[in-house]
Amino acid sequence: MIGDKKGTSLSKVTAQIGVWSALAVAARVGKHALVGPLQFVNLPLLFTMLAGMLYGSSVGFGVGFLSFLASDSILGLGIWTLIDGVLAGTIGFLWSRLKLGDRILLFIFSYLSVFLYDISTSWILYMIFGFSPVEAFIIGFVGLFLPVAGGGAIAIGPTTEATTSLLLSILAPRLLRERTYQ
Repeated sequence: MIGDKKGTSLSKVTAQIGVWSALAVAARVGKHALVGPLQFVNLPLLFTMLAGMLYGSSVGFGVGFLSFLASDSILGLGIWTLIDGVLAGTIGFLWSRLKLGDRILLFIFSYLSVFLYDISTSWILYMIFGFSPVEAFIIGFVGLFLPVAGGGAIAIGPTTEATTSLLLSILAPRLLRERTYQ
C-alpha cells in the first residue's frame, strides 16, 4: 500500500490529496481575490501541515506540492512554483511524523516550520538569481522584516508565520479529535 497510515489504499490517498489540495488552492485564490497578493497567511502550507498530521507523509507531501502547482497555475507560474511545492511537500512529509496535541507546541512547531519555509524558499531563489549563499540568506532573512505594500505592512514574514501558526494551533486539535471519532 502507498499510504503510510495502516490500511490506506492508493485511492484513499489520492482522494485525500485531491480534497486537501483543493481546499488549499481555493483558500489561496480566494484570499488573493479578496486582499490581493499581500502575504499575511500561508494557506497552502497550513493545509499541507494539517494533511500531513492527519493522513500521513504521502498525503502531506502530495498536498504541499500540488497545492502550490495548482494555485500558481492560476496566480502565476515560475521557478518559485517548483521550489515552493517541493519545500512545502517536505514540510507536509515531516509533519506526518509529529505527534503533537498541545496547542502551544503546535504553535511553536508550525511557526518554526513556516519560518524555515520562508527563509529556505527565499534563500534558494536568491541563489538561483546569482547571489552567493551567504548574501542570499541575508537578503532572504532581512526581507521578512522589511516594509511591503508601500510601507503599509512591516515584518510581514513574522506576521505570516504567526497567523498561519495560530490557525493551525486552533484547527489541528479539533480535527484530530474528530478523526478519532471516525
